[in-house]
Amino acid sequence: MHKQITQSSKRIILFLFTITILFSGEILAQTELFGFAGYMTYGSIPVREGDLKFTDGGNYGFGLDVEIQRGVMVELNYTHNQTAVSLKRFNGMTEPLFDMNTHYFQLGALYEFRKSSQQKAFPYTIATLGATLFDAKTASLSDEWRFSVAFGVGGKFYLGKNIGLRLQSRLLMPLTFSGGGMWCGTGGCSVGVGTWTQLVQFDFTAGVFIRLGK
Repeated sequence: MHKQITQSSKRIILFLFTITILFSGEILAQTELFGFAGYMTYGSIPVREGDLKFTDGGNYGFGLDVEIQRGVMVELNYTHNQTAVSLKRFNGMTEPLFDMNTHYFQLGALYEFRKSSQQKAFPYTIATLGATLFDAKTASLSDEWRFSVAFGVGGKFYLGKNIGLRLQSRLLMPLTFSGGGMWCGTGGCSVGVGTWTQLVQFDFTAGVFIRLGK
């Protein structure tokens, strides 16, 4: 599993690097690379047997922004989190199920509330969509891919000409779980989902960004 995660991270880094070196000098000067780490919280998913619970915990990620006009950026980002999944049954008993890695792959837009290029601290908003991979850490269960969206607010704080801090909070929503089973394998499904629902997550992160070019 760790090998799979490492290989996935290498592919993502290679993809971002390839995009960056293909940009013209003018576009390159409008590109920011960033990395971050923080904390992610989970909601729960109502299922036929009770409620599916997830432990909160640390997350990390990276990405790039390309400015297409003043204050408007296209963003591509990746976020990883590890959690433990359990089933809280209607009788009050909690049954541990499995550990799981969550991978977010998102593309969207970021808008900076920046009055001039001389302003060193300013807020921003972000909206993205993409796919989320729920990777159960057991060979007997299948992975789950879901369409997802995210909305966030944050702030950028320049520490120098091309480097700064980035603080952010987001609402993340994988959509939608509907009738059938989840995390199914040769022995059947871990849980059954009877109605349309969605998992709500929040994350709070801090990181560093670097603006390329002069």
